Amino acid sequence: MNDIGVSAGAMVEGVFYARNGCPSRGTIDIFIEPCLPMPELTILGNSPVAEALAQIAPHFHWSISRAVDEENALGKMSAIVVATQGQGDLDALRDALACEANYVAFVGSKKKFAALSEKLSEAGVPEVTLAMVSAPAGLDIGAVTPEEIALSILAELITVRRNSVERNPNA
Repeated sequence: MNDIGVSAGAMVEGVFYARNGCPSRGTIDIFIEPCLPMPELTILGNSPVAEALAQIAPHFHWSISRAVDEENALGKMSAIVVATQGQGDLDALRDALACEANYVAFVGSKKKFAALSEKLSEAGVPEVTLAMVSAPAGLDIGAVTPEEIALSILAELITVRRNSVERNPNA
């Protein structure tokens, strides 16, 4: 290292020069790969769509939760999908909207969501908050089966996740 005027332990232009115990005085490059936390997907309900979504989402690096847990989602991208299919829809939507999730979706028809959002509005939920709910959940791919609907929701989640990452235009 003295050949280039740098001693062990020095930091030059972002490079740390460690002491090399190798007799040949060779060099080593260390590559660091970041291990980022998986985004949190909370699925409310036990409908066939909820079960299908819980089954496929981990394959796309989503951490699954079945209950709203604000602490678990801190610092992560978080999403909540309400797939209660008539079993506590209003309460589940109220709980989902009380969180600061990046994405909230409702599995159901536009008509059903309109009726529920009217009740939520009357209960004091701001219109701007209700307008952020993706209803019906997922991208419109003509999905019919629970698995297809789950896939359309996951496709929308991926779109939201990737679009929320700030991209460096110079990279």
